[in-house]
Amino acid sequence: MKFTIDAKKLLGYLEDISLKGKYYNGAVAKTGVLSEYAVLSMNEVDASLMILNANQSVACRINHFFPPNNTRTSGMCVVSIDNTVKHLKIFNGEITFDVGDYIKITQTGKKASLSKVLTHPSMDMIRRIYDYDMLQLTGECLSGEGSVDGVSFGKTEYEAKLCTLEDDITDAATACDVLGISKYKFEYDGDETLIISSKKSEVDMIEVTIELLEGSGEPSTVEFTGPFSKFLNGSATIYMKDECPILIASGNRMLIKAPYLER
Repeated sequence: MKFTIDAKKLLGYLEDISLKGKYYNGAVAKTGVLSEYAVLSMNEVDASLMILNANQSVACRINHFFPPNNTRTSGMCVVSIDNTVKHLKIFNGEITFDVGDYIKITQTGKKASLSKVLTHPSMDMIRRIYDYDMLQLTGECLSGEGSVDGVSFGKTEYEAKLCTLEDDITDAATACDVLGISKYKFEYDGDETLIISSKKSEVDMIEVTIELLEGSGEPSTVEFTGPFSKFLNGSATIYMKDECPILIASGNRMLIKAPYLER
């Protein structure tokens, strides 16, 4: 596997795919990451690099598309996010990322090397998001009244599709984070309103109402935990169904999170 890319862009992708942030741990949230590893997959035919990460209940993916004249060969590898980021920080500008028995990062007058990782600890979930057709999540937000375009993930067939601005989602998440538990409830009214809330007790709670750009489908409610808003890269399209995994697409990115179900 081999490709050329701006060092800071690849570094940014790896930091984002780690989903570093606060993770729900009962009464409080603790800083953590989704996993310490990422899968990089280069497709020479469609000139795309896929960066993926997952655990047993969350998966995320970033697609990067290269210009026609970019030097590239297909392949896949698993990297330590932290170690790769440390090596990338010594570079500015375009680098060549070359994977053979080990990883070589080079540019004129500077080079670095590091080991590959044998496998990702959540390869089953990685495969599910790797094979997912992201094209169905992009384009016009709504294809018609009451339509969610037949989008599904696994056995979940979504019943609601919403479009909203990145700033609105980020502002709502920031407000909810005041409680310090990193647990969020999305409630869609079936029209053009989304309520994002976080609840620590019957009294201690935050609630933010968002007027959507567009909304379609059935009223739906999903509660989930862990960071999500900093992963966004532009306006967000959100797919929901009661107590099912929530799917968020934003620019060249997608994020799937299992619901939090009270025990």
